[in-house]
Amino acid sequence: MSDLSKDFWLNRWLKGLRLADHVYNDASIRWGELIEPSVDPRPHPFNDTLRIAVIASLPVGFLTLKTLLTYARHFPAQLHISCLLTDDPLNQDARISARKRIWHLYPQDLQRELERATIRTALTAGIPVYTGDIKQDWFRETLRDLKPDAVLCCGFGQLIDKPFLRIPNLGVYNFHPSDLASGHGAGPAPHEDVKQRNAHTTRWTVHLMNEEIDAGHIIGTSPPINIRRSDGEFPDDPIDFYSKLTDGLDHLVYHTVKCLIEWHAHGQTKPMRSINFEQLFTPEIKARMMKPIADFPDVVFPDPTLFAEV
Repeated sequence: MSDLSKDFWLNRWLKGLRLADHVYNDASIRWGELIEPSVDPRPHPFNDTLRIAVIASLPVGFLTLKTLLTYARHFPAQLHISCLLTDDPLNQDARISARKRIWHLYPQDLQRELERATIRTALTAGIPVYTGDIKQDWFRETLRDLKPDAVLCCGFGQLIDKPFLRIPNLGVYNFHPSDLASGHGAGPAPHEDVKQRNAHTTRWTVHLMNEEIDAGHIIGTSPPINIRRSDGEFPDDPIDFYSKLTDGLDHLVYHTVKCLIEWHAHGQTKPMRSINFEQLFTPEIKARMMKPIADFPDVVFPDPTLFAEV
């Protein structure tokens, strides 16, 4: 059985926050827990509303979650977020490759704050949160009960297996911070890849997930993102690189979920096959993405122009 004492800091914080009524666990779960929000302020989804599960951690995942939440608040009849799955990097039992993935770049206090911000955001919105092992029957049944049509993933430390992939009929979509279409940067180290190639730009790739790492069918790629400083030098700090990658990610997430909603509305029951992001991104956002690396805020939010005309 997963040892809830390993999440003592998290549960003590949740109790003080008063956003969670129940924390669930099962004997089959090796680590983690399911956290139910105290209140769900959202309207009940309609039968034709697109239901999604969100897999998100790290700053890129936080921005993905915030963008999807903003979309759902503007269009509650179109989009409903069934649950959030997120990493728990401070749980020593968690098998999320924390020492190999981007997590190792952040000190423990910042890891804790990133996890808190992600969980707080979801619970405040009325979304249940799961922090544990996704390769167990108890969790799979829990996810099936939530009936997601699709899953959107950005910044997650676990490999996703075939039983999980079979749950949403519209597919599991991953946002990966490298140009997979050009054969670059698969795996947990996109920063090392662009540095080794002496690249000046990179792209986000949206692809369907399968059991191989970053090897699923490519849906589309973002416009290029400048990853150099104003003097042309490559950033020494990997966090600067990953912070720059938040530039345009909100637009990528917005257009992906909008296309997915339209796909679902037309009665499709299989995953999407392609999105032309070059056509969907405005000249203004493309130009912004090509600006040199500058100082980025610690907490990022969706571009308000995405919803300005709503």
